[in-house]
Amino acid sequence: MQALVFSGFDHTAVRDWPEPSAGQGEVILRVAAAGLCGTDRHIADGSYTARSPVVLGHEVAGIVIATGTGVKRLQIGDRVSVDPNLSCGACAYCHSGRPHLCEQLASFGVTRDGGLAPYMAVPESQCHRIPDGLATEAAILAEPLSCVVHALDRVHVWSGMTAAVWGLGTAGIMMIQCLRALGVTSITGVSHRAEHREKALRVGATAVLATDSASGLFVDLAVEASGSLSAFESALGSLRKGGELLVYGVANPEDAASVHPQRLFRDEISIVSSFVGPYTMDRALHLLAAGTVDPSVVLGDAVTLREAADWVVKSGPSRNAKVYAVF
Repeated sequence: MQALVFSGFDHTAVRDWPEPSAGQGEVILRVAAAGLCGTDRHIADGSYTARSPVVLGHEVAGIVIATGTGVKRLQIGDRVSVDPNLSCGACAYCHSGRPHLCEQLASFGVTRDGGLAPYMAVPESQCHRIPDGLATEAAILAEPLSCVVHALDRVHVWSGMTAAVWGLGTAGIMMIQCLRALGVTSITGVSHRAEHREKALRVGATAVLATDSASGLFVDLAVEASGSLSAFESALGSLRKGGELLVYGVANPEDAASVHPQRLFRDEISIVSSFVGPYTMDRALHLLAAGTVDPSVVLGDAVTLREAADWVVKSGPSRNAKVYAVF
């Protein structure tokens, strides 16, 4: 089969790859769609560590076409979305209910072959049935949305608070929809891209600002969803007394920010981070099926595998919104 494979820095391309077989407790998926994520680009350019070689793709939805021995819950024909993060189940973090911080954490599309290929082998435990009424392709959004759900679980959200979101890509747009569902009625979206600001207004932002015009904001919750150092500093500076900064975006590992401990102390400012989405895939799928997060607003261009390769290495034409490969 043909797969999109990362083979080391500056070597990401479509190439022949062996079809997987189902091991103990595993199923084989016929991949219906696989989302493309900024993490894929970070892997390709060397700024995010991954195994080499590895098939990329960690936002995956597909149909079960074969089952290995020991599979009990799933049947051939089931539509599923994949939780890409695999924990060891034995370390102190796993035993304390924090498998996403596992000392041996593995992930499809990073350390194990992912879904940017027609077929994928997945443990049954990582598969979540797609609710009736939700299109299979839309279920690729469950993985990034599960991360948003986990992030919002980690901060205090209440009706009447003020919030702002820096970075209005897939995560930022879904973050705004979730904040609205939680009763937040004052949400400002911040982005340097006019089309992203327009989309934020469509999904419930009450105001939008260009990045260089956000210095006058004062909010209870600031979400940094872009991975930009300047956005981090702007978001931190926007907080009212008692405010929280949610660090969500994937920053360059070499970035370092200036923080004034005296202000954190005096104003009781909290800095909260989140990483992936433990135990939140089913919640994400039901938010999508209910329309609380509208897949049609987030999904963008469907592309071929070779077009996906161009996107990952930042070549070819520009693409709209959440780009995804279809098979």
